[in-house]
Amino acid sequence: MDEIMDEVDPFILRMKRRHFLTLPLKLSSAAVLSGADQLTKSQSAPDLVFGVIADPQYADYPNKGTRSYRDSLRKMKGAMKEFNELSLNFVVTLGDVIDRDMKSFAPMLALYQQFKAPCRFVLGNHDFSVQDDEKSGVMKTLSMKQAYFSEEMGNWRMIYLDGTEVSTFRYPKDDPRTLQAERLLETLKKKGVKQALPWNGAIGKEQLAWLKRELEASKTKRQRVILFNHFPVCPGGGAHHLWNADEVTDVIATYPNVVAYMNGHNHRGHYRMHDGCHFLNLKGMVETNHHNAFALVRCYADRIEVDGFESEPDRHLALV
Repeated sequence: MDEIMDEVDPFILRMKRRHFLTLPLKLSSAAVLSGADQLTKSQSAPDLVFGVIADPQYADYPNKGTRSYRDSLRKMKGAMKEFNELSLNFVVTLGDVIDRDMKSFAPMLALYQQFKAPCRFVLGNHDFSVQDDEKSGVMKTLSMKQAYFSEEMGNWRMIYLDGTEVSTFRYPKDDPRTLQAERLLETLKKKGVKQALPWNGAIGKEQLAWLKRELEASKTKRQRVILFNHFPVCPGGGAHHLWNADEVTDVIATYPNVVAYMNGHNHRGHYRMHDGCHFLNLKGMVETNHHNAFALVRCYADRIEVDGFESEPDRHLALV
């Protein structure tokens, strides 16, 4: 059974009450109390806590439509202030740190360097809105050694995917990989695939094989898995979806221990629960000059709590 929630128009939202507390990251094995003082599962400390930001898309350019590019610096400072008051395992940005131009990275990354928690990135389409001869330097600029990777955190495994791997924007125009992606895009258009649009991309065969190996390993270790990507894949499709979203969701469906998939790209945000996996599309930080959007995520054995700031909703995601 699926649960679908459409987002509330951010213009009718008001500043939400801050209710974040400084939280311990682990419950010590020695902290087993008895009698009236015994902690219940719902009261115990979370297994891990992390921050999530989607689509800052900073650029020193005037607003366009609902996108307020310059304001992303101020909003990022707001997120940094809140996150730095907490003890977090990491902060992940779900793609599109910038909107355009290589020079846009410098002021944003200067702020990221002030985060107390380690920062993780997944690649977005706008991160490659730079000159052709600068595209190969994007990952180095973001201090990313690999385009896709994973990390284990106790009973959890975080997997960071690269949805730009097969795309028309990741590499220079005359690169063979760009030409192959253009041919694939035309083929998908002829088939009537609604997400066959140039601002989307796909995950390649090698990365899909790697993902399956990661999920097999997580299954063996009895770990719960959260996937991060820039592009949505949730069943039902949409104009912002990964070109091969169905391939990815077919893999996810094979592994019940994949409990959440978090992404950006669709700035309006979206949520759907499908076959036990929570598909959460975070709202774009770049939207509007008066509302911010980011979230704190706390992971427990039986649930994931998403505490959203301003236009990002709070969510209680039960785990089965």
